[in-house]
Parts: sequence; C-alpha cells; structure tokens
Amino acid sequence: MKKLIIIYIISFLLSTGLYSDEVKRKQLKPTQTEFKKQILPENMPPDIRENLKEYLEIRKKMREIEKQTIENDPELKNLWDGIISLKREMRKKLDEKLKDNEEYQNLRKRMFEMWKKFKEKRKEVKK
Repeated sequence: MKKLIIIYIISFLLSTGLYSDEVKRKQLKPTQTEFKKQILPENMPPDIRENLKEYLEIRKKMREIEKQTIENDPELKNLWDGIISLKREMRKKLDEKLKDNEEYQNLRKRMFEMWKKFKEKRKEVKK
C-alpha cells in the first residue's frame, strides 16, 4: 500500500512539473496583440534606447568573433558548410512541395511586398 502511494505521489509531482514547464513555455510566446503592444525603438525613452543600442552592438561584435572562429577552425568550418548545404537542400525541397499551395504562395507574395515597402521606407529615413 505504501509503495502504491509513493508511486502515485511521484507520478503526481512529475506530471505537475511537466505541466508547469508547458505553461511557462506557452507564456513566453508572445501573441500577435502582445507583439503589437511592444514599443518601437523611436518611441523608447533615451536610456532604454541606449541600452538597446549597446546590446545590438555587443551582439554584432559577438557574431563577428563567432564568424572568425568558424573560419579559423576547420572542424567548425566543415560543420557550418554542412549546415548551410542542408538548409539550401531543405529550402529547395520545401519550395518544390509548396509551389502548388495557394495559401502559402499568397502569404509569401504578401510578405515580399511588405519587405519591399519596409526597404523603401528605410531608404527614405536614411536620407
């Protein structure tokens, strides 16, 4: 009887732990409305904007160091080349399978048009 109770308690604790992890993961994913509520960089207070700018500069430097390390290490270079070739292969196969999917193609066109508008606005802002 004690073994049965212990097994029940352990299974209960494990299941609640897994459930709480799942809830945490769901809470971390922003919804569409939460994304729209986020503050744009130009509307941020100056101190936060500076922190963001510093964060982006640090991340850029880290990426440069990572790229240099990959270029200098033959093992990492081979891994990176393999990843890139697999990504290209997957993209080709995925595009082939989705070429007849009307919804996907419409979304793709819409996204491309949005990207073009973004690039145009960005050029205007830089001038």
